[in-house]
Amino acid sequence: MDMYQVKWTRLQSEIFRLFCIKSGVGLNIREIARALKVTPTAVSKSLRVLEKQHIIRVKKHGKLNLVMVEFNRDYARAIQLKRAENLKLIYESGIFDILYNEFPGCTVILFGSYSRGEDVYAEKEENRSDIDIAIIGVKTKDIGIARFDKLLERAISLNFFESWDKIHKNLKDSILNGIVLSGGVDL
Repeated sequence: MDMYQVKWTRLQSEIFRLFCIKSGVGLNIREIARALKVTPTAVSKSLRVLEKQHIIRVKKHGKLNLVMVEFNRDYARAIQLKRAENLKLIYESGIFDILYNEFPGCTVILFGSYSRGEDVYAEKEENRSDIDIAIIGVKTKDIGIARFDKLLERAISLNFFESWDKIHKNLKDSILNGIVLSGGVDL
């Protein structure tokens, strides 16, 4: 059955992950190759499958032999896969483990554009989407998560709430549309 077979090569998966992190930025083939420490030829061959599946867009610039590649944010399937990849990055980075251990018994929810797969990367840090995480059931607590900002290439914003009752209705709706990482939702 096809479900047991891997759909992409290792390099195609790495290219997809790179574009999930750098969503909103166009990269040329050399930049992709440099970031992944592979040859431009290998990247060029791997891009064909991702382009055929509408995961990325490849744009050729006029008479120049320059190709720009970007994540296809207009294709729903690409956004769905990006959402899953973002969640995978949260777990693989180790930030979930720290939050789970530092806030036992609390509800931890990933919300905002990052949880929906709609986050964007920008060269200027102040223009990048951040990672919003709500922690319900505890007052503010300072924990060292600065290293994860660099690892995930996004600012991580921890939002602390003592209870669901103390959250504004619009913010509560946004949080409830997020992904529960730990705990549960009792309304």
